[in-house]
Amino acid sequence: MQHNIPGARLRLLTFLVVQAIAIHAHAQGVATEQTLAPITVTGARAPLDPNLPTTTASKTADQLRDQNFVNVEDALKYVPDMTIRKRYAGDRNALIGGRSFSELQAPRGLVYADGYLLSQFLGQFNAPRWNVVAPEELARVDVLYGPFSALYPGNSIGTTVVMTTRKPQKFEGSARIQYFTQQLDDSGYSGDYQGHQESAWFGNKVGDWTYSIGVNRLQNRSQPMQYVTLTPSASPAAATPVTGAFLGTDTSGKPLYFAGPNGSALEDNLQEQAKLKLGYDFSSSLYGEVLYVHWRNDAKRSGTSLLRDAAGNPVYAGLVSINGAKYSIPAGAFSPQTVEETHGMWGAKLTTKNKQGWNASAVATLYDITTDLTRSATTAPPIALGGGAGTYADNSGTGWQTLDLQTTYTPRKDEAHALALGYHINRYQLQNKTFATTDWLNGGPGALTAGFFGKTSLQALFVQDAWKLSPQWLLTTGLRYEEWQAFDGRRDTALTSLSYANRKDHAWSPKASLSWMPDDHWVLKASLGKGVRFPTVSELFQGSVAGNTIVNNNPGLRPERSFAKELSAERDYSFDTTSGTLRVSLFEDDVRDTIISQTNIVVFPNVTNIQNIDRVRTRGIELQASANDLGWKGFSLSGSLTLSQSTILENANNPTLIGKDWIRVPRVRANLMGTYQPNASWRASLGVRHAGRMYGSLDNSDTNGNTFGGVSSYTVWDAKASYRISQYLEASFGIDNLTDKRYYVYHPYPGRTFIGELRASF
Repeated sequence: MQHNIPGARLRLLTFLVVQAIAIHAHAQGVATEQTLAPITVTGARAPLDPNLPTTTASKTADQLRDQNFVNVEDALKYVPDMTIRKRYAGDRNALIGGRSFSELQAPRGLVYADGYLLSQFLGQFNAPRWNVVAPEELARVDVLYGPFSALYPGNSIGTTVVMTTRKPQKFEGSARIQYFTQQLDDSGYSGDYQGHQESAWFGNKVGDWTYSIGVNRLQNRSQPMQYVTLTPSASPAAATPVTGAFLGTDTSGKPLYFAGPNGSALEDNLQEQAKLKLGYDFSSSLYGEVLYVHWRNDAKRSGTSLLRDAAGNPVYAGLVSINGAKYSIPAGAFSPQTVEETHGMWGAKLTTKNKQGWNASAVATLYDITTDLTRSATTAPPIALGGGAGTYADNSGTGWQTLDLQTTYTPRKDEAHALALGYHINRYQLQNKTFATTDWLNGGPGALTAGFFGKTSLQALFVQDAWKLSPQWLLTTGLRYEEWQAFDGRRDTALTSLSYANRKDHAWSPKASLSWMPDDHWVLKASLGKGVRFPTVSELFQGSVAGNTIVNNNPGLRPERSFAKELSAERDYSFDTTSGTLRVSLFEDDVRDTIISQTNIVVFPNVTNIQNIDRVRTRGIELQASANDLGWKGFSLSGSLTLSQSTILENANNPTLIGKDWIRVPRVRANLMGTYQPNASWRASLGVRHAGRMYGSLDNSDTNGNTFGGVSSYTVWDAKASYRISQYLEASFGIDNLTDKRYYVYHPYPGRTFIGELRASF
């Protein structure tokens, strides 16, 4: 079925797109080589757009070598007000959290690499595809806070991450080998978990051609991600007396028995990535490139029971007895799984590079989840280890496509306006089928048991003007119009197939920012911005089939609408031999219709599903500072501190939650890193990350965060030392979680982890 927006709007879109292509413009934002203009955490200004109307922070590849850097998302570990839920090396679900949103709200995080959109707007728990960028190819990362730029989609109401990869100017390259290991003793189960990673990148510029090739291979065994907890049972059936259960506590502090890591808790994965980028300078002012990324993952998931019967045999399912009390273990609690994934991304870019005047750019992305198979046993070990009945879940064919067309005008010395306008379109498609299978290890799909399908599409027009009112004053205004559709939604069961009604919506998002630069060192900025985040495929099409009806879905799910404000002051400073930056920001994010799973208590029976919470407001103050050569040459210090309060103000579906803290947003968040380089050979760092008390449940009833299922406050120390053996070779040794802190984000975070690395470069 063809889905079109109304005729008048389509004609307007077409007219502006033709103009965008006809006018040679210098594109800013996501579609250009020159994007963003943050003051970095070390005080060095990035060579990027100076008119960006939002607070930013940056890290360069050289700075990232001062910290432990295994996966590319580690680049954000010490960036202000960022939380990355990375549970282990190679975690494919490393979700973003920010100033006013938690990792459970992943669609509020935008992620780009060289202008290509990596955000997976398919569901609430879909992380960006970090895996298409290897750490060895990363040149820098820039982070934008809030929806103040018209150049970015409504998902920017949270945080926007822009990664820039290396672009060779001559024949150059690097390679590294890493080994990491940790020992974790948690909830009665202990073990050693090791992994290694090999990565290489090289490129060259030959005449008008530029090419780069990168490969990355990671193999790792995770610590347990989740545990089987024992549920009391009143069944009259006979129970097996067992020993070995670990007595802990639940999130409310009540006693709870743990039976060991469940069947998907321990993951052994092997991930391989290859990337080819080819660029060509058609002229001194016109550049084009194409790229392809291939990523593959093979994983085995398993569990281990702590329970033993009288003969010492492990017990995996059924009724058990502990000290005379009965407990129930589901049949599939310890059932193993295997995962096979193959992803491919194509990208193409064409941009002009005039220093002044008009330019144009176009960026296209096609991300294809070619293979995504999860095989799960439905019987308990040890029988399940040899095969038998199970399920076959197939997510293959899911993916997205995007296109960005932009034009901008870079003013000459005697001109006051820097203009940007453009057109954006994306389409996301999700298809998820589950089948029964007689052999979960090797068998193919049998009868269909469930299916979940849907598509969303977003088209947008934007315009932005940076008006230099005087040498000291800059006014940046913008407007973004977005049209959104959700269509072809369907739920299948073994007996029936039912479709959802198609959805359409639209939104206008105005922006304004006023900057005052009294001298070369100070920038004072006041910004206002509206952003609209539309529902994802799975948020909209949630539900199950009962008879001939889809139940528990919310066809009227409204988009999130944010009205954000920020007042900031930034200063570059230098005295004696010390230089650095200082920034303070006051911010407020007022979000209407926040999308999250909750229980509607004003209907009978109560319904728990994805719903809108009428209003959530976050207010806070953020401090960021850096100092180079502080006290003595070679010593640098950088850090940030955020004090905030995020509160549910209105909630018609569950009024008992009004006044509660928003989930997973701590009132205090801070980081600090000191680095020291006494000479050209040695460099060392010590860092600390802190997050204060936070809750994982909307009613704030989880008073015990330091257990499986809880959300912990934490203070974690990291350290690293590097030695340059020669001009081309460097060795390093680091420790993450130096004090072996036990902390949780529902799942346990890693314990003390040792990381060794050998890196060669030329």
